[in-house]
Amino acid sequence: MTEVNAINLIIEKICAGTAQRRPDSIETSQLAPFLAMADPIRVAVVDPYPIFRDAVVQTIARTDGLALAGEGSSIADARRLARESGADIVIFDISTSEGGVDASKPICKSGSDCKLIVLTALDDAMRVSHAIAAGARGYILKGVTGQELVAAIKLVHAGQPFITAELASRMLVNAGTAPSQPAWQTKLSYREQQILENISKGLTNREIAAVLQLTDGTIKHYLTALFKKLDVSNRLQAIQAAKSLRPS
Repeated sequence: MTEVNAINLIIEKICAGTAQRRPDSIETSQLAPFLAMADPIRVAVVDPYPIFRDAVVQTIARTDGLALAGEGSSIADARRLARESGADIVIFDISTSEGGVDASKPICKSGSDCKLIVLTALDDAMRVSHAIAAGARGYILKGVTGQELVAAIKLVHAGQPFITAELASRMLVNAGTAPSQPAWQTKLSYREQQILENISKGLTNREIAAVLQLTDGTIKHYLTALFKKLDVSNRLQAIQAAKSLRPS
């Protein structure tokens, strides 16, 4: 099964079930097995913005059946918590890291059985697809109520994927209508695609860094990876390679 088909199956499952209703409307009988568990669900929270992180931490602290495993503000914190805190769930804002969605890939690989939930303000369907492909089991938009967040945590912990309903519906529509991605897009990460588009416009590393709010060093890192994937050695060759792989 291809990655795209796997993602579509997840989306269809969500739209057929939990994503078509608000998490706070989930029947008590559905959550009863979770409420009866002896051991609480251990949750680690990683968010660069203290006001949002504190709100999630407070929600976990006052909810029966949940326990705080730790908190942090960086990708390094997320990896450490997944590896050392015994967290069952890691809640992670992908805007925490310069690597964005791609940086989330190793988080729960470094832990044993933890599951990754993305909680972010970034709401485009492409990021959701990349997050799922990177291993996220949940994608929730900031602004949800505490009750919605708790229900989503319990569903993901039980092995069910969860995506905010509006995003799941949008992705399902796009999956049925959007054309296939060009080959160069399928091999490049979202950030690498952004950088390729910007060098195609003639922007310098410093200008791209300003547009994407990254450092010059990070842009150089992505360019190195981009050149390697396209098997080229400079910007012009990268642009030409991308053009040659576009459908005519």
